[in-house]
Amino acid sequence: MGKTERLRKNKEFSRVFKLGKAFVGEKIVVYTFENTLSCSRVGVTVSRKLGGAVERNQLKRIVREAWRAREGELRKGFDLVLVPRMKAKDASFREISVELQQLLMKSGVLEIGVGCGEKPDVVWEGKG
Repeated sequence: MGKTERLRKNKEFSRVFKLGKAFVGEKIVVYTFENTLSCSRVGVTVSRKLGGAVERNQLKRIVREAWRAREGELRKGFDLVLVPRMKAKDASFREISVELQQLLMKSGVLEIGVGCGEKPDVVWEGKG
C-alpha cells in the first residue's frame, strides 16, 4: 500500500465518515465514499477501546493484509475506511478476511466476478 493509496489526514477520514456509507459486520465496519481520483484509497483506524498500542497495531496489520488480498479486485475511485470492532480482537485472519470481502461486495466496491476462485486466499501466520 503506497502513500498515494492511503488516507492519511484527519480531514480525509472525516469526509468519508460524514458523507460516505457504512456497511456494518460483526467484526469490521467499512465506510465508503466515491472520490474523483483514478485510484482507490484506504485508511484503517482502531479505537483505543480495543486495547493498548500493541493490540491496536496488530489489528491494523491484520486488516491491512486482508484488504491487500482483495486490492486488485476493487473498483477505482473510492475512499475506504476500515474500522475493526470488538469481536475482531478474538477473530482469526480468515474470519476477518471473509467478512471484509462480503462487506466490500455488499458496498459495490468489489468487482463482481473477479477473483471468484481464481486467486488463492492469503494465509496469515499471526494470531488466530
